Amino acid sequence: MPQTDEFAEALRTGPFCRALSMAVQARGLSLRQLHYRLRALGASVSAMTLSHWQSGRSVPEREESLRAVEILEKVLAVQAGSLRRLVGSPRPRGRGVRSATPLHRWHRAWGHPAFLPPLLEEFRDSLMNPARKIDLHEIVHVRPDRRTGRIVVRELIEARQDRTHTVILAARSKPGVPPPLVVEGVHCRPGTVLALDEEGFSLTELVLDRTLRRGERLAIDFVQEYPSPIVADHHHRRLTESVGHYHGEVVFAPATEPVACRTWRARTPENRTTGWIAVRPDAEHAVHVSRRNAAPGIHGLHWSWE
Repeated sequence: MPQTDEFAEALRTGPFCRALSMAVQARGLSLRQLHYRLRALGASVSAMTLSHWQSGRSVPEREESLRAVEILEKVLAVQAGSLRRLVGSPRPRGRGVRSATPLHRWHRAWGHPAFLPPLLEEFRDSLMNPARKIDLHEIVHVRPDRRTGRIVVRELIEARQDRTHTVILAARSKPGVPPPLVVEGVHCRPGTVLALDEEGFSLTELVLDRTLRRGERLAIDFVQEYPSPIVADHHHRRLTESVGHYHGEVVFAPATEPVACRTWRARTPENRTTGWIAVRPDAEHAVHVSRRNAAPGIHGLHWSWE
């Protein structure tokens, strides 16, 4: 089936709901027609479930659902495995099992991209028992040319286990544009960096200046800069776990203030954004989003100059 560049990109990077929606649209099938074709091939998936998969309200996780995705690829005439790999690993289930392992939560927070699991495995030891974020404060500076400048971050972290000496930071720009790099730090320094410039994504190991015992806290500061600054109209923070206090701030250069700015949030990249609230720059040309007990998900600011 012929694919547009946008469709091919969706199949490559996801998320699953977007790639599925575009595949269904390209095939010209209604969800009910898709349901009947799947049933004829031995996959029992209701039209309602297909609708939830397409909208991002849910993702296929059970073994029979994952088999249905493989059949779905045949019905939609897309390359075998192209949709299945966007789903990611199934979540563990049962009494006493947390909603997902830390690696699964990271994968879900970034929309289940196919390139991420191998990178996460490189930092498995640090990610399986990550330091808890008590407080997270970030300041994003927008330059006079409307391009994103530096990001200044302060975190108060608490070790979950003895001998904690690293934390992992994820960053993304857009495909083909190098992600921001950590250029300086206080009480931490950049260690190993795994970057995929073609995806505009990186994972950075921040090495703490001292090893923490379980329950011990440390305030760290670091600065990120974009090697190739791009014009931006939004900034968001992805939280894999709840944070006691999150405060995001975007500071615009004088005479570069937007005409409109709103805050928003989403549970996952596949979910609909909610909580749209209009905000205005203050006397320091800054807009803010501040949340106590910030839930896992995406918390962002969006602005426009026109």
